[in-house]
Amino acid sequence: MEKKFSGKIWKFGNDIDTDTIIPGKRGTIPDRNEMKKYAFELLKPEFGSTVQPGDILVAGTNFGCGSSREQAATVLSYNGVRCIIAKSFARIFFRNAFNSGILLLTCDQIQDVCEGGDIVTVDVDAQTVSVNGKTFKVGAVPENLYNIVANGGLIEDTKKRLAAGNVKMDIKPLSMEQCRKKGYTMVEKILKKNAGKEHVAPGDIVITKPDMFMIHDIYTTYLLETMKDIGADKIDDPDKVTIVWDHCMPTAVAKNDYDHYEAGLELAKTYGIKKLHIGEGICHTIMHEAKYAKPGEIATATDSHTTTYGGAGNFCSGIGTAEMAAALITGELWFKVPEAIKIVLNGHLRDGVMSKDVILRILGDIKADGGQYKSLEFTGPAAHEMSMEQRFTVANMALEAGAKCGLFEADEKTAEYYGMPLEDIDWVCVDDEAKYEKVLTYDVSELEPQLSCPQGVDNVHPISEVKGTKMDEVYLGSCTNGSIEDMEVAARILKGRKVAKGLRVIVIPATQKIYMQAIEEGLVQTFIRAGAVVSTPTCGPCLGGYMGILAEGERCVSTTNRNFVGRMGHVDSEIYLASPAVAAASAVTGKISQPSDLGL
Repeated sequence: MEKKFSGKIWKFGNDIDTDTIIPGKRGTIPDRNEMKKYAFELLKPEFGSTVQPGDILVAGTNFGCGSSREQAATVLSYNGVRCIIAKSFARIFFRNAFNSGILLLTCDQIQDVCEGGDIVTVDVDAQTVSVNGKTFKVGAVPENLYNIVANGGLIEDTKKRLAAGNVKMDIKPLSMEQCRKKGYTMVEKILKKNAGKEHVAPGDIVITKPDMFMIHDIYTTYLLETMKDIGADKIDDPDKVTIVWDHCMPTAVAKNDYDHYEAGLELAKTYGIKKLHIGEGICHTIMHEAKYAKPGEIATATDSHTTTYGGAGNFCSGIGTAEMAAALITGELWFKVPEAIKIVLNGHLRDGVMSKDVILRILGDIKADGGQYKSLEFTGPAAHEMSMEQRFTVANMALEAGAKCGLFEADEKTAEYYGMPLEDIDWVCVDDEAKYEKVLTYDVSELEPQLSCPQGVDNVHPISEVKGTKMDEVYLGSCTNGSIEDMEVAARILKGRKVAKGLRVIVIPATQKIYMQAIEEGLVQTFIRAGAVVSTPTCGPCLGGYMGILAEGERCVSTTNRNFVGRMGHVDSEIYLASPAVAAASAVTGKISQPSDLGL
């Protein structure tokens, strides 16, 4: 790849998310040459048919926020996009784009002096971009990332490593005594333990050997294709890998979903993967329910909400398909040690207020990029009062602030949940001596129910400001709020009551285990008697796949984790993210409500 080149500009604004780059419903198209036609179809429908090889995107802040789906980078690469210049990039998209062979440059000035169609010149060595007679400095490109781009992406880079014998690093994990050394953030402790480093600091690059890998069905076709392209006939450790069929189960699109199903089975057979979960539930809930992602360990998966397991003090972060393939083959994965933000939760949650309200309030305060490539580390009395399920909810949505991970301290509840001795994991804690970028303190006793309003997860308002907004649908479920505790909260509110006339109410337990327990406790009967529809565990409506898709102009109260434009259906539908308590109360009234509105 030449280090000086020019290209035509396509201009975009701030917070261009992965659903805008390629809608979720298009992300299951097996043929990437077919998929690329739908790039930006909701925002610039002409893009897929008129973009030319060598074109360059110019954007604002937080480009590529949202999902970890590598398809967002892949469709741009397949369309010939050579380079993206933005004020900042979402951290998973950043990795995926380089892995797809796209050069990313940071610049916060060019956006004001260019328009779509202008010609921009990039000089990598000089670290400049020039347009309309003006030249601006850009951030340096790390040599290892430039080499990946120069080699044509991570797939070609991995082929070269295999050809050289796939030499692996000798990493010896730290002893328990070394793990207990004070003065480190939780993320630093976990990374240095796994990488065998006695000291790490923010900005350091460490090579780790993850303890668990998870692939879900949206990515099986692309992962299988990538593994074949690389020429890999085995992976490092099949026992460290699980495949979960959840996004395309039950199937919604006859050919596409079938291809993903079959590809998962072929991956398992070819590479000896035994930990398979076909239609058993949503991947992130399976990961902690099956105890795959343990405290103090490292897990990674082909999904952005991998941060969920941080509720147990597990360092977990989403990666794309190419990087997953390389990591499965080598057993290794590099991470840049992130800065950390300590979040102290004091007080006690009031009746009708849940952990979902806590994380929504935090997101409203720090915004969608306020935790960009940070470790959000939760401590304080209210954090320890939270159940494991409540902690998983908070960690799940830490990603929506751009966080690399969201970590809770390992305590007695963690040890009991995982059946582990506390003394083996109590080093996963906040040290007073650790250096944090900043400390945020909340008194949750003062918190009222919160809602994330259209359009954007950080558009958060207290319920008092949006109460009474009429709804067309209420959705209870997802990896964020599909736990048995969430089902119990909703059932207590709905018991003896009826769903508002004309309102669709959909309940989807996160896993079959939770579904069975909900039946045994009589919760499913309560939902059905109230007039709700109860479905088999699946990601379904959360990604705009099926089972509750919104039509034009419709509004939904949802317990999911994203409300991007078109996320759950039509581009002109609206999603209000809320807790299960608010969702259930709203189901009764047909408009945004809280339990106290029902006298509870």
